[in-house]
Amino acid sequence: MNACKPWLLLAALPLFGACEDKVGNDAEPAASAQPAAPEDEAPSSKPERVDLIDQLARCEIRHRGLSLDLGTDAAAVARGFRLPPFDDIENAERDGKTVARLKDNIVSFDMWLDQTVKDPFIELQLHATQARRMSVALDDRRLGVLKLTPAASAVYRASGYKGELAAGRHVVTLRFSGRPRGVVEPHAELFWLRLGVDDDSSVTYAAPTLRSILSDVAIDNVPKRAIALRAPAAIRCPVVLSKDTKLRVDLGFWGTGTGKASVRILSDDAEPVTLAERKVSGGGGATWIPVSLPLGKHAGNVAILELRALETQRTGRVVFGDPMLLRANEARSVTAAKATTAIVVVLSGIDRRRVPPWGPKQDYAGLASLARSSVAFGRYRVPTTVPGAVVASMLTGLPPHGHALEDPAARLPAAAHLISEIIKEASGRTAMFTGSPNSFRAFGFDSGWDDFGEVSPVADEPVSRPIDRATSWLENELESKREARRFVFVHARGAHPPWDVPKDDASRLPPEEYGGVIDPRRGGIILSRLRSRRNRAARRMDEVDWIRLRALEQASLLKQDAALEKLIDLLKRKGEWEHTMLIVTGDVAPGEGPEPPFDPAGRLIEEHLYVPLWVHFPNDREAAKESMADVTSVDIATTVMNAFQLAPPVGVEGVDLQAAAEGIEPMMGRVLLSTLADHYAARFGQYRLTGQIGRKPQLCKVAVDPACLDDVFGTQPIAAQSAWSWTFFEWLRADKLRAAQREPASIDPDTGAALTVWGDI
Repeated sequence: MNACKPWLLLAALPLFGACEDKVGNDAEPAASAQPAAPEDEAPSSKPERVDLIDQLARCEIRHRGLSLDLGTDAAAVARGFRLPPFDDIENAERDGKTVARLKDNIVSFDMWLDQTVKDPFIELQLHATQARRMSVALDDRRLGVLKLTPAASAVYRASGYKGELAAGRHVVTLRFSGRPRGVVEPHAELFWLRLGVDDDSSVTYAAPTLRSILSDVAIDNVPKRAIALRAPAAIRCPVVLSKDTKLRVDLGFWGTGTGKASVRILSDDAEPVTLAERKVSGGGGATWIPVSLPLGKHAGNVAILELRALETQRTGRVVFGDPMLLRANEARSVTAAKATTAIVVVLSGIDRRRVPPWGPKQDYAGLASLARSSVAFGRYRVPTTVPGAVVASMLTGLPPHGHALEDPAARLPAAAHLISEIIKEASGRTAMFTGSPNSFRAFGFDSGWDDFGEVSPVADEPVSRPIDRATSWLENELESKREARRFVFVHARGAHPPWDVPKDDASRLPPEEYGGVIDPRRGGIILSRLRSRRNRAARRMDEVDWIRLRALEQASLLKQDAALEKLIDLLKRKGEWEHTMLIVTGDVAPGEGPEPPFDPAGRLIEEHLYVPLWVHFPNDREAAKESMADVTSVDIATTVMNAFQLAPPVGVEGVDLQAAAEGIEPMMGRVLLSTLADHYAARFGQYRLTGQIGRKPQLCKVAVDPACLDDVFGTQPIAAQSAWSWTFFEWLRADKLRAAQREPASIDPDTGAALTVWGDI
């Protein structure tokens, strides 16, 4: 499967040949001259960059209003919070242009404004196939009925809206009639759709499309890939910039005449900021004008980066050549510390609010030892609330939609490529030991290991057994003196019931003289029965039950913490600690109530999604530090592979946790998307977007509203549109990476018994 990002699929279109119409007599597009990097150059030595041209599907085209280029992913994001494929339209081509074939008689598109406009109109280019009439509505106001010219392409305008249209999201609805009964051919084919306002321009409107604005432009015999715009026009890209990001772009004028270019930052909370404004000239003697702009002042905010053509003369265009986001310090790079041993320990059901450094200090000697030599990631967020799916993301580097294990009854398909398989192919040694039924072989986790072991919660085995087995396996491997990469993955019981606490010991735990229902051996079953009650009030647990449950969690965790301490001691005794990457984390947080915790597919709320993550890097790099970088489970796969100096699986786009710990953030931003069926919860910068596919989502600004009580979706249009756009494209990317369809798990009797005691069935 192609490893490119989904929006790079636009490259399959002839974007970078000539434009649909040539501009100026002296404009001769030439092939882009991008210097090739030497083959022996190490990837870590290359300056990191983001080519804005490759990101344009995420961006918006503005030209005398807002224009949608139909038949592209950029327009698909405007389909009412839905995901493709759509049942009412399909993408196609006509006359060398992309179109949307309209199969239903009613179709709608979202149009976003960041400021109030007066007397707007709707304009569109359409090829009528079967429909004879079309009515146009903007929100709940009907603008008129237009008669269509059969079997012909034409531009239509509906201008019946009088008054002001506020900033925010608006819905344009097209309703078709006149198609003969029994005919199944599309009503019409739509080229572009525009929400415009009257201006002083006498030039006939020509809709800017992705094909028409992109070309290879040569000025002074220097060719560049470029965005070419006729004024007044702009490209707007949503970003959450990092502190060390800068924009580098070459400005020019394609054709004869002059123009003016500008670069701006727009946000909901401030007036637009002009970063640069330059006059550009074409014709003889024209040259590229290099511009380099530091963007760190706007870091962390959800904003729009705008490349804008303010003025153009004649038929020329303002061009933005090779627009790139780069590190302000291009020499800055992180070379991953090489590891010979990588260990991932996942503690099931652990709540970071109850372990250091996020919670009160406890007698966790193993975690304390780890914390002194590791980085604690305070904003580590898992991609779902299905524990098995979280583990699958750690082992494949793919989000749940990518690896197809998305619910508790599914298994990891055989087509999913685990990093353990790649390590084995590179002559590495691998082992996995699990005490959680969610990652038993019945769920497809037994591929790519030299040793795979299950410890059922039904068996009379210590809760520390998976970690103990990992320690024994590592000791044998280290004593063998084999020159090999060693990878061990442990999915331990963690804080999850049943708890390894004898009844006599449990009776001495708080609260005193406890007479409630929480029992160490049957805790999972009891909580499952509570969750299954229909009456919400009947599912609530008493305060004394919560006290006993937390005490049992801690008692069980202490035993696993002691086993973790022995594992670390082994690595130090064998002289391997400095060459080890040790990652300790959780799968899904249990929840704080009032309903019972440890739901096998809990709601997408932050108290389930944020879990602890500690990473010890080889040579104690970044030791005893807390990082507030936005990271997630797919990053664990990337980090392990980088430490082993191996290429991650195709399509994996996680960040390296070591780079994140050193403060290197994605230059354009990143969305942390968590999904469960068709529900989602996305973090984009300081905003959280939650919703269900096909319905209007809710948006909150977490920095000022941690409980997300205030929905600002309607009052923060730039943040709302940006967050949905990034969520849409991240979901689309995962779907396009999907190697197989969902496979149901085949539960054998032993696994069924384990899941029953675990409380999942």
